[in-house]
Amino acid sequence: MDGCDRAEESSAYAACLRRIWSAHGSPSAERIAGRTDGTFLPLSPSQVEEYLDGRALPETSLMLHILLRGIKGHDGAAPGDEDDPAIFTLWRRASGQPDPAPTTPLPPVPPAEHEPDFAPFPTTGMVELTVQVAAYLGAAGIGGIIGNRADSAVVRTTARLFQSVRDRWRHRGGRTGEPLSEEEAVDAAIAAAIALDYSLDLLRVTGADPRSDGSWRVTLAAPDATLRAVVPAGDPAEATILIMPG
Repeated sequence: MDGCDRAEESSAYAACLRRIWSAHGSPSAERIAGRTDGTFLPLSPSQVEEYLDGRALPETSLMLHILLRGIKGHDGAAPGDEDDPAIFTLWRRASGQPDPAPTTPLPPVPPAEHEPDFAPFPTTGMVELTVQVAAYLGAAGIGGIIGNRADSAVVRTTARLFQSVRDRWRHRGGRTGEPLSEEEAVDAAIAAAIALDYSLDLLRVTGADPRSDGSWRVTLAAPDATLRAVVPAGDPAEATILIMPG
């Protein structure tokens, strides 16, 4: 891509970001930055101003995800924001990032004879996968080694997201059985999806619903698949997150 094309992509990205910012009430840089406090990558007001003015681009897709959450506030996980897929595509083009390879969904399996009583989604024809959070919170997770996995960057990213969720839960005074907040549950579901080799660039949050037992049902959209996650209440370090691709 030559300089002119890159400039055009940058302008298109900046315009898309400003539309999202305006649609959510044009919050100040200080307010946006404040909403990212306690997240995996908190933003400063000066960073936010540079991003909104188009003087800088978020260095990673995760930083763009956090910026969008700061702009939207508590609406960050709400379904129906059609600008999100476009802005991630424009960001990749403006920053010269290659388009990520599509995620290959797992194949369906024959339906089980009996669905588990706790299943919050229809499970017929779905693969059920679990992610043990504790495996990512020790020295092995921070060091990027889980089992025989060689993709240490993925492991470290997952570990840091899970640790961020637990830190926030504990800071709120979380006790045994205490439900996670919506933001914490969404981040835990995203971390679990990353642990299962789904690309963060291609994940979109389309729903987050609390359940009577304190758990959350989080729905993530991925290419050719919808990931349905169950994030339990209580200490995230003891959680087993259930993911059902479909």
